[in-house]
This record gives sequence, C-alpha cells and structure tokens, in this order.
Amino acid sequence: KYPVWLKCGRLRFPQEFRPQPSHRVRLFMASAAAADGPAPLPAASDAQSLLFEKECASGSLDEEAFKRFAPLLQVSQAYASCSGCRFRSSSFDGLLGRRTPGDAMSGALLAEVPSARARDSGPRLAAKLRTVPLVEEFSARLLRGEEGLVEEVDRAYRIVMAESVRNAMMGMFQTLDMFPPNPPPTGVGDDDCTFEDVSAPLPIIAQRLYHDHARRVSGPLEGIGRLHRRAMTAAFIVDFAEVAGFKLPAIPETLQSMLREVSARVEEASKDQGSCGPASRARARDVFLRSLGVGAVSESLRMEVDKVWTEHRTSVLLTAAAAAVAVGAAAVAASRRPR
Repeated sequence: KYPVWLKCGRLRFPQEFRPQPSHRVRLFMASAAAADGPAPLPAASDAQSLLFEKECASGSLDEEAFKRFAPLLQVSQAYASCSGCRFRSSSFDGLLGRRTPGDAMSGALLAEVPSARARDSGPRLAAKLRTVPLVEEFSARLLRGEEGLVEEVDRAYRIVMAESVRNAMMGMFQTLDMFPPNPPPTGVGDDDCTFEDVSAPLPIIAQRLYHDHARRVSGPLEGIGRLHRRAMTAAFIVDFAEVAGFKLPAIPETLQSMLREVSARVEEASKDQGSCGPASRARARDVFLRSLGVGAVSESLRMEVDKVWTEHRTSVLLTAAAAAVAVGAAAVAASRRPR
C-alpha cells in the first residue's frame, strides 16, 4: 500500500518505508486468480515511468493466438515491452526461486534485489517482479509435460522457424539483387506468393517471395500488425521454453528439405557467373545465416543450413570431380585408339 518506486542504480522510497541495507523488498500483489486481474503496479512519479506505462498499454504479446499461455503473456506485457518481446534468462537473475510456500499461497512476492538488478529502472524491475510468479508456475507446468502448453510451444516453434527462414531468404535475395528479379521471370502471376515451393528456379522463388512481402506490406494495417505480433509472441514463448529447460522439437523434415532445395537452387544459379558468381554466393550465404536472427531456433537453423550447404557443396564437388575423371578417361581411351 506504500507508494514505492525504484530508480536506476539506487533504491528510492517514501520516508515512511525505508528498506534495510540487505535491499530485501516485499511487494504484495493481488492473486492472479482475482476477478479483476492482477493489481496495478506501484506508480512512479517521473516522466520515464509514464512513458513506459503508455508503451506497455498497447500490448506487444498476442494473448489470443496462444490461449494456453495467455495468463503468462498477459502479466508479461510490461516486461516484453522493455525486452523487445524476448524472454531473457539474465533478466531474472536473483529473482527466481525466492518465494516461500506462504508467499505462493498469499499471492505475495518476496524478491531479493541483487547487484545484478541495480541498473534496472523502477518500472522495469517492477515489471519483472510482477512476472516472476507466473514464470515459475508455467515453467513447472511445462516441464511436467502439460499437453496444452507443449502443443503451443510446438506451434510457436514452427512459426518462428518459418518466419526465420522467410526473413533469411529475403536477405539472401536482396544480396543477390534479385528482390525483385530484373527482368521478372515469365509465368508468375502478381498474386502468386507460393515461395515455399523451392523446387522452382531461383528467380521464380524470389519473385513469389517479393509478391508475398508486398502483400503483407500493402495489406490492412490490422492484418500486418497481427502477423507481426503473432510471430513476436511465438519467439517469446520459444525463448521462455528454452530458459525453462524444456527440450525444443527437432527441425521438421519439411523444413530440412526446403533448406536443401534452396541450397541446390543457389548452386544452379551460380552457373550464371554474371548474376550469382562464387563471391556473390558466399555473401548470400553469410547474409542468409545472419538473417536467421537470434535465439535457440535460429542457432538450430544456422547449424542445419551450414550442414546442408556444406553437404551440397561437397556433393557438387564430387560430381564435378567424377565428371572430370570420366572426361579424362575418355580422352585417354581416345588417345590410345589406333590411328
């Protein structure tokens, strides 16, 4: 009930309530099961806090897209607004595992604020403290294998993978000056957005991806915002699952096949030295890997892409070597024929 606030680098309290030197702060909050939702955070009096609360009000996370995780997403909105919609384990150093059974029963949060949190502004720290109880609850439920949560982690994982590969393909095509291709390939309609069909020649894939991107950008603002929020929320959930110690799914075979096909199309295009020579191909590969993003999913994809492209390059070299040997053998045989 005290008007408590914390400032970056130091603790500030009203005269009526001063913490002990141990910097142990006890914040009592309404139970998450209350009908009117979680109690509002203690308000700070400075302009920074007001701006922070305004940014958090819009809600970065899509609670409707992942209903099983909705309670965690709802209480994490403020934290997500200051973390770029990523769930970072380092954000909660010294905050997790501090509550007693009595705290859990009463809805109170007992948190020790260590030196690692000294740089957190008041609103940022308050957002983390408010998130801790449900972070601990959902971590335990996920590790117990609760079916609904596991299903939504799997769906979020697939969304993040698909978006990561899509972004990486866009970066690669931009590096190759093929976004869009010039001249455009024939036979590709303006509404053809099926870039996932990577069995097509590279210029056609690039044109279809360009159409898909144009459709997203020129579509209704609500639709664009919803797709973006869903993707960011999926990344948040996957981050959370990884931090909780949950084993993420393997890369789907369909995506592995897609990566192999993309590698093959790039190698085929490299035969046209004017548009995609070895140097351009190397730059495109580097951009593709960087554009996959950050996090566990991106690292898994990077390893898979590196493996696939290395295997494909080895296969191409072996094929070329075999062809050279065959040509050489034919030449030797021809030279031995009687004239």
